[in-house]
Amino acid sequence: MATNTTDGGLRTGSIGLPTAISATFGLILATTVMVTVPQLYAASTIGLYAMIIALVVMYAQVMSFSELATMIPKAGSMNEYVRAGLGPFFATVTVFVGYFAIVIFPGSSEAFLSATILSDPAFLDLGLTFKWWVVIIVVGIAAVNMLGIRAFAAIEVPLTFLLAGSLLIFGIAGLAGVGDPVGSALPTIPFDMDLLLSLIALATFTFVGVEYTCPLAEELRAPGREIPWGMFIGLSLVAVPMFLWGIAATRYFPPDVLGDPTQITNMNVAIAMFDDLGKWWMGILSVAATISTLNAVAAGVPRIIYGMSQDRQLPAILGWLTPGTRAPAIGIILVSIPPIWLNVTDQTLEGGFIELILAGVLGWALAYIIIHISQIVLRIKEPQAQRPYRSPLWPVPQLIGIVLLIVAMVNVFPVPEIESNIYRNFGIFLAISIVFSLVYNTFTYGLGSMFKPVPLKEVYKETEHIAELMPEEHERGRG
Repeated sequence: MATNTTDGGLRTGSIGLPTAISATFGLILATTVMVTVPQLYAASTIGLYAMIIALVVMYAQVMSFSELATMIPKAGSMNEYVRAGLGPFFATVTVFVGYFAIVIFPGSSEAFLSATILSDPAFLDLGLTFKWWVVIIVVGIAAVNMLGIRAFAAIEVPLTFLLAGSLLIFGIAGLAGVGDPVGSALPTIPFDMDLLLSLIALATFTFVGVEYTCPLAEELRAPGREIPWGMFIGLSLVAVPMFLWGIAATRYFPPDVLGDPTQITNMNVAIAMFDDLGKWWMGILSVAATISTLNAVAAGVPRIIYGMSQDRQLPAILGWLTPGTRAPAIGIILVSIPPIWLNVTDQTLEGGFIELILAGVLGWALAYIIIHISQIVLRIKEPQAQRPYRSPLWPVPQLIGIVLLIVAMVNVFPVPEIESNIYRNFGIFLAISIVFSLVYNTFTYGLGSMFKPVPLKEVYKETEHIAELMPEEHERGRG
């Protein structure tokens, strides 16, 4: 079908369900996740229980995001939903802690891990340090996204199948005992409730980012159908190989080695399974996962920045689109800077990637809680609003999700010293987010108005061109 732009905006109708699935899958299945999942399973069955709880948390999140995103199919995504539910102040804070934080914390760790693999002479001896590899990876991904949404899709969709298939093979092979296993899967250990609670945050990291389909709403052919299906299928698609991968890893190393946070655990397990083949296979897979994840970030976050610039929550210049490809160029540049800067200045080495990852998880968790609250508020305040997807059993999934996310935030990590650093990093970022939101929204909305929800009818005016396309595109999307 032909694509088009409206009022000089993003290209509508450019992508379909495979890209929606890939955006969710690509963000979730990161190199950092392939490292942390086996480390989580150092706690054996307790790690498994934490993963199951985390999956419940994320399915509840999908329900809220699906309802909100199909009500308000805007590139601004999370910002638009909270703006309508709780007002611009909370919307800006939510985007900063839920989206910008991942660029700074987990995104930098993601680039670091793959760059470390590529700089290892035993893997690829090109004489480049990990810092150079970070620059090459991040700049390359930015360049691809400057070419527009179709260039993003051309990379993301095939990578999804490569990653899903490969990790599934590793999981099945590990369970079958290929290579050099040292014991049985999931060795029996005494149940420890405190340990379980402290692992929920790390387990939740396995699945966060499920909502990265939502910022593509204006460019999907049938957002009312493809956003929910993209998230549900993407989450389910990634869950199976992740569970198998974690369980299989327990066969190859004792708990103290498997849980060592200084190790690139996915490489160790792959080598134990397939020796030299495992090293190359997992090395390539890790780099592919980083490209897929950072590619999803470079596609999603700049479109949220674009949406916020249209709503006066960020300077208008940040919404500038390249004339030919309609790519949000300024946003792409902005999200490329933190991973490069933090790695070049050695801050990923100094802080430790687990601390950076879990600081990002705290941001995600707070943002997810606010999303649940916004969904509840809008269901009460706007019961007649058009909802192509309605969350079932409302508000039970939302309340369960909120409670479990709070538990994860309160028990973020079992080691007190690391936990305090995680809270410190997140606290600094949260304070900056609150101050920026107060200052900028006071300037653009006024002190009183920034805390008032934006009427849904006003938000709908901004999405009329999508609403007009949706019925026609929904039918075409079936073909």
